[in-house]
Amino acid sequence: MKRIHSLTGLRFLAASAVALMHGFARYDLPVVNLGFLGVSFFFVLSGFVLTWAETTADGTVTFLRNRFAKLFPLNAATLAVAAIVPVAPNSSRLSFLQSLTLTQAWRPSSASSFNAVAWSLSAEAFFYLLLPAMLRVMRRFNVRELVGTVVFLMVLQPVMGLVFQLTLGGGNDGWAAHFLTYDFPPYRMAEFVIGVALALLLKAGHAPSRTSQLTAAAVTTAGIALTLLADLSHLTLWWASEALILPAIIVLVWATARRELEGRSCLLTHPRIVRLGDRSFSFYMVHYLVLGAVGLLVAQGPQSLPWWLVPPALLSAAAVAALAYRFVEKPCERAIRDLFAVHRFGSTAPRPASEPPRPLEGQSAEVRVRLRGRNL
Repeated sequence: MKRIHSLTGLRFLAASAVALMHGFARYDLPVVNLGFLGVSFFFVLSGFVLTWAETTADGTVTFLRNRFAKLFPLNAATLAVAAIVPVAPNSSRLSFLQSLTLTQAWRPSSASSFNAVAWSLSAEAFFYLLLPAMLRVMRRFNVRELVGTVVFLMVLQPVMGLVFQLTLGGGNDGWAAHFLTYDFPPYRMAEFVIGVALALLLKAGHAPSRTSQLTAAAVTTAGIALTLLADLSHLTLWWASEALILPAIIVLVWATARRELEGRSCLLTHPRIVRLGDRSFSFYMVHYLVLGAVGLLVAQGPQSLPWWLVPPALLSAAAVAALAYRFVEKPCERAIRDLFAVHRFGSTAPRPASEPPRPLEGQSAEVRVRLRGRNL
């Protein structure tokens, strides 16, 4: 399938939103403090792109190998740096092991340990394990069932968030509600599955009716307005903001992909923006560590820097990300894929073409012709 470059450009904007939120967290700036919604975008986009690109076509083992090659090297490298430069609490041996194995998001005290942003990789790893089986089921869905899946999950996630908030959100249990509605992988899975369904709908050539488009526009506008109103009123609940902005994310991914597939270009397809999008994973993984390192120089935490230090810190993070992309992420990804290929096939060198079998002595020309035309 054709790569949709504009979605790669959007990934850079989402990573930038997360980084700006962390950098200016001390000032609680309206709109900027909603940068955590970029993670919801990542999850929807991940489900969409992996499905659109047919990443499971070569089998489950190959798919998981490729995902491991993508995530593990940079996660291990940033974890090693975080172990030396302490920028997050809860740096226990168990948290280190969970961070290394991408299971930290399953335990509250480990979710934000070491490199605090890496918890989302833990959720992604969980999604990857389920994607091959999920696609085997969802590819059988018709258009109506896929649309119903998107709508159902859009409603289910906030209902679950409300239940957790009402039952666990008060008193000393507030941390439990936050963990279950933000870090916990099964809760975030709805966003990933929505992305899968959107890609399958696009592959099926689905064209929403005029009524559906108007309904989506109304719901999206209302969600954005309520999110901004709650943010300006300092009434923001993370799970509520995620639920309100989810329709906008769905519309954004769908409309952006459709626009490019129809041959209409935009700024997001500019090669420089796409290159930034390619490096967005590295930027996402290193920015918190760079903020923390700068913070150590002025006796501040990663999210407590004075405003004038944030721009140079994030520009430094972009430079570090470029180096990490060039010397860690891509070379290690290729090396791991090649290593598994050698292990599987014994050698990556091309095999010489085998000679056609010689006819047995005494065979007639007619028999040899017949044998040559059969699939022996």
